[in-house]
Amino acid sequence: MATTTHFYETFQPEHYNLYININRADKLISGKSTITGDAKAQEVLIHQNGLTIAGVQADGADVPFTVDNAIQGIRIELAKAGQTTLTITYSAKLTDTMMGIYPSYYEVNGVKKELIGTQFETTAARQAFPCVDEPEAKATFDLAIKYDEHDGETILSNMPEDHEADGVHYFETTVRMSTYLIAFAFGELQGKQTKTKSGVTIGVFGTKAHKANELDFALDIAKRSIEFYEDFLSDAISIATLMAIGLTRLLSWRDGKLGLSYLSGSLLTVRS
Repeated sequence: MATTTHFYETFQPEHYNLYININRADKLISGKSTITGDAKAQEVLIHQNGLTIAGVQADGADVPFTVDNAIQGIRIELAKAGQTTLTITYSAKLTDTMMGIYPSYYEVNGVKKELIGTQFETTAARQAFPCVDEPEAKATFDLAIKYDEHDGETILSNMPEDHEADGVHYFETTVRMSTYLIAFAFGELQGKQTKTKSGVTIGVFGTKAHKANELDFALDIAKRSIEFYEDFLSDAISIATLMAIGLTRLLSWRDGKLGLSYLSGSLLTVRS
């Protein structure tokens, strides 16, 4: 019987620095995945699926690698095991598969629009960036995203945005978590925010195909629900922000991630 090697057995990530550039016009994703962790062997395995790998470095030096599509992975040869920082440069197509990074379509006054979102659960983070895409491979993440941005667009992720420079949006470091929990979305969004009694910022966002006041009910219910559970459990939510976005294309009616959740746009908005 063939044995299956968990990639986590070869490389155990501790922290990711992710730079992702999304070009909607060209339907192209490009980026750099920098992963610091513990190499348990001289050959380590990193997940990828449908990515074109341009180069791999270990601690700043080029190293040999081969793409093994049969295992949806990259085989990387290191000089030695131990603490290592891998830097993998890559590109991929932006597709309509509703997995990885993908567009949702809608219309405003007869004009077709698109909203970019993500679906990484259960094993689709590897379609967006090289990673150890297994639930036990928990790490912290620094996320930087650039896209062909125009006026009136908003970007959201698991954590609040820290700053923007030269068109790149940098987000605060996440808590330690699995790759499938990473989420982000951007486009012509409108939103409303409020704070709970404990100071957690809650927001709901939707496309401009809906009226702004159609978000009021969802925001009110979200605030009251969080406050109820905080009172019931006598414990405050241990995250600074909780955001919800209504998408037109989802694999299920809702997709909850740490700090950022997707819901069907028709369920998030309520006409008064």
